[in-house]
Amino acid sequence: MTPPLIFRALLGLLMTVAVPASLAAFVLAGMKLRNEGGVNYQASGGFLKWLFWGALLLTLPGVSTWLVQESVPGAGQLALGGPSTPYTNGLNHVVNDFVDDVLVSHIVPVLAAALVFKALLDLSQGVNPLASIVTAMFLLGIQGIYKVATGSWLTSGAYSTTDFLMGAFNYVAGTISPMVGGLAISAGILAFVQHKQWKVFVASGIGFLSVSGLWALVKSWTGVTLT
Repeated sequence: MTPPLIFRALLGLLMTVAVPASLAAFVLAGMKLRNEGGVNYQASGGFLKWLFWGALLLTLPGVSTWLVQESVPGAGQLALGGPSTPYTNGLNHVVNDFVDDVLVSHIVPVLAAALVFKALLDLSQGVNPLASIVTAMFLLGIQGIYKVATGSWLTSGAYSTTDFLMGAFNYVAGTISPMVGGLAISAGILAFVQHKQWKVFVASGIGFLSVSGLWALVKSWTGVTLT
């Protein structure tokens, strides 16, 4: 049976805007990160939720391939990028141009600049400016995150979304955490020289340097075999 036109139109719209919408979701994740503190996120907050939606939208082709293998009706058209309808023809170009040329290239730098200015205002009032600085760095790194994500985090199949998120965690644990750990230990040494509290910085640095080992230890305790 031929699917109704409204179904094919919505399907085409979804596949058309999936990749640009994932970039927009990452931008919204950055803004939520600032609301949640900037240097720490809430376990059930908007930051992780928007990261999940970005990952899901970006991995729709992989999910659709699995749906085709499971013989789900209409999944074949989804895997091919969605059907062409008069309501979605030409929309791909418009959406891509808006996300690439307007959102990522113009709006995001303005937001990052505003956050840097906010960091200076926070500092002048004696408030920790790291929240705004970290968020500004995250927003400016959206394109880099997207390139890494589409280069090494994407897989095809039923678990493409979770594989994407696990790839992101492994990247953070293996690349970002050692740098943060080094900075934390450096801050501890500086605090020690200045006769200030230094143990928290050193303990945090050791923890960040050991994220991969801690994750392997937790998995061994629970018997989980995730990679």
